[in-house]
Amino acid sequence: MTQSTTRAARLALIIGHIAGMVDLSALPVWVDTLISGYGYRPLVAGALPSVFLLGAVAASVLIAQRFGGANGRRLAPLGYAVAAVSMLAVPVVELVQLRLALHLVAGICIGVSLSLVHGTMGKTANPHRTFAHAYVGFGVFSLIFLGGVPQLTQAFGPNAFFYAIAAVFGVAAGMTLLFMPSVVAERRAEVQSPARLSRRVRLAIAGFTLMSLIQAMVFSFLVQAGSAHGFAAGQLQLMLVVLGVVNLLPGMAAALLEKRLKAMNVAKMAPLAQAACASVIMMVALFPAYGIAAILFPAIQVFTHTFVFGFLARNDASGRATAATPAMIMAGSAVAPFIGGALVEMAGFAAIGAAAICIGLISAILFRLAERDAPAALAEAPHGA
Repeated sequence: MTQSTTRAARLALIIGHIAGMVDLSALPVWVDTLISGYGYRPLVAGALPSVFLLGAVAASVLIAQRFGGANGRRLAPLGYAVAAVSMLAVPVVELVQLRLALHLVAGICIGVSLSLVHGTMGKTANPHRTFAHAYVGFGVFSLIFLGGVPQLTQAFGPNAFFYAIAAVFGVAAGMTLLFMPSVVAERRAEVQSPARLSRRVRLAIAGFTLMSLIQAMVFSFLVQAGSAHGFAAGQLQLMLVVLGVVNLLPGMAAALLEKRLKAMNVAKMAPLAQAACASVIMMVALFPAYGIAAILFPAIQVFTHTFVFGFLARNDASGRATAATPAMIMAGSAVAPFIGGALVEMAGFAAIGAAAICIGLISAILFRLAERDAPAALAEAPHGA
């Protein structure tokens, strides 16, 4: 079932997407704040966002299975609101165990809210384009966030990072409360006994989950790797600002190229390009090469994600696959900061680059298998859409 949405409703979905995907922009600042601002070791600093993401994964998996019967207009704003309060409380407590607990609560709430937002996007008349527009909005947000939040933390201390995150969640709570569109529930029998997702959908989900693992593993230690290469703080700050500007483009490009590129052709090549950038970021101590790879790295994920989202929407009419998008992204992201921190402590930053190459090859194979399994009519966007 598809639905039309007003401009206000689309804006609410876009802002909900931005808030729920904040880790894609925040991870390098998040980890760097925990290390530089609070004095945590890389392993502990990686564990805090990992707990947040694990909570989001668990919640997303549960809510996606019941998407047809969930009341998104009530649950989505509630989830964002509780997440905002949890992030506001992080600077108040000092015990790392309490900070872990607050990260877990916030992650669970974000997993619920973002799943409902993405599931609703998957039910719109053109899920690919809706998702592309959401990523354009996310690109604008990334530019502001990466350009402004590091300055705030330098001026006001590490607590400013968590206040900024809480503000983002708070805005999403207000917008979804006022304008979140409703989705008509599926028939009760379908809600209680949903059919198993098709093999092609599960393969595509697995492939993108591995891409998300690479994304978060590398992005979490992007700033730290640059510092280890000997680059100045000013160079790294400039790189983050340019990265934010470039992130405006992949969503626009994905919308324009919707009918020109096949989703699985994009998906098959993306993990290889992603792994190549990751290896340069972690292994090459030349700033021009590092900077270009770092700037392109998140753009690959955003561009690919839009095509994979459209593929999932076409191949799963129930909306459960698109509602599970946060789990698909964050299942890899949840363990990535912890794994990345362990690799850095054991073998240095080059180990992350080597791991990205291995994981990228497996991801490309999974997308290839999904392409082979998909009927031609469902493999690409209809030309009349």
